[in-house]
Amino acid sequence: MAISLEGFYDLHVHTAPVNFRRLGDAIDLGRMCAEAGMAGMVTKGHFEATIARAHHANRELNGRYPNFKVYSAIALNRGVGGINPAAVELAMVMGAKVVWLPTLDATNHARAFGGAGTYGFRAMTLDFKRPSTFNKTYTVFDANKKLTAETKEVVDIVNAYDAILATGHLSKEEIYAVAEYALGQKLKRMLITHPEFTVPDLDLDTMIDLTKRGIYLEFCAANVFPIINKMTLVQMKDIMEAVGPAHAIISTDAGQPFHPSPPEMLRSYVEGLNQKGLSELAIRTMCIDNPAYLLNVPRSN
Repeated sequence: MAISLEGFYDLHVHTAPVNFRRLGDAIDLGRMCAEAGMAGMVTKGHFEATIARAHHANRELNGRYPNFKVYSAIALNRGVGGINPAAVELAMVMGAKVVWLPTLDATNHARAFGGAGTYGFRAMTLDFKRPSTFNKTYTVFDANKKLTAETKEVVDIVNAYDAILATGHLSKEEIYAVAEYALGQKLKRMLITHPEFTVPDLDLDTMIDLTKRGIYLEFCAANVFPIINKMTLVQMKDIMEAVGPAHAIISTDAGQPFHPSPPEMLRSYVEGLNQKGLSELAIRTMCIDNPAYLLNVPRSN
């Protein structure tokens, strides 16, 4: 029997509008997830807070799907001024659940992909009507490789709202610096964004070490699908079993037209992992229990 997605969450769903092609907006993708029986999803935009997307999606969907919710977030790239505490505070007070530190505009991302705002292929490269004058990238470090005051303030704001601090596309060195400060401030909900992906490309020992500190890892289905093809199912199953399910979640990082819909991608991913030997209990822990904890919501929603 197929694994049911009933009660599952996906904390990493890309929705329109954005400068890249998407399968649909938060209403479209939220409806797909709700129809699959899922409990919720986080709508992500690389260049703006998704407060309005989530608000209008919930107004549209909650009448028919009362047990499903779309959650909002903010990613700290050029569209919000980078690592901008004021933008984070506004997003938090309006209900955002996730703050991603810089992603496509991170210094580490630009180093890995040859520039900010691109993944190195056409469908995922910013395209403007004139040559862009934007020529900076964002790091959590100052000139002395210490956390900037703005980064510390962002951590403090996320902590005050008991929300999720996600590491985006930071480097391993940056992740550890943020973790040291965040854990010192008793932050409860820190999430390493796709540690298996090219950014940050963490080794297994590092992943295990971070979970021992109480930090969560987000493993994304997109990394085994053809367009990215960073890992195999067996590799991911082995990593998940090595780190254990207690401090890990499974997301899709879906929403692009070259991927299946988020619920179908999630279903295919967990079915494949299960066929390769990952237990259904571990899958449910990483798709239901741990995402609900990170979102700070009851398991039922």
